Amino acid sequence: MTEQTQKTKTRFTPKKVLCFAVALLLFSAIVSYLFTANADDGNRAANFMRGAFTGGGEVRDGALEIEGIEMPVEIPEGEIRYFINKDVVFANTYTRGDIVLQNPEQCSYVLQFRFYLADGSSNKPIYTSPKLCPGQYLSEDKLDRYVAAGTYDCTYTVTAYALDDDSTEAGRMSGFLTLMVVH
Repeated sequence: MTEQTQKTKTRFTPKKVLCFAVALLLFSAIVSYLFTANADDGNRAANFMRGAFTGGGEVRDGALEIEGIEMPVEIPEGEIRYFINKDVVFANTYTRGDIVLQNPEQCSYVLQFRFYLADGSSNKPIYTSPKLCPGQYLSEDKLDRYVAAGTYDCTYTVTAYALDDDSTEAGRMSGFLTLMVVH
């Protein structure tokens, strides 16, 4: 064989074998982590896959019918009013939970909600809602980030945007809620 033909032949050099072995080991470690780490039910990978194919919540027009809760008939000009479920429960971190948010029809603003863990572990929200126009609600949605099973104290912010330009911030409010992830 000529020298040219010998160079074009593929060989398993020690460097290539080592790289392949490291890649295989890394892949095995990731798969193992998905199936075992932080998995109270031993099935984290399956929950992740179900969650990947579960759509987020759907914003609907109208008003929530919640027994014992009445929305205000009139809201003074410039005041931000909304309804939020302050005891949010998820079966697991990958599926939709009972996030319940409503922007009353009488409100003068487009509203967006964000939830944060109150322990200060991160300044990134664990949930950001779609923007809700007056007269719209959301009755369930998915978290934006993984949260291990447990009960968490959280803070939330409500950002109000002008009706005519939903990129112009008109004000903010905040409060507290409890989030529970069962498993």
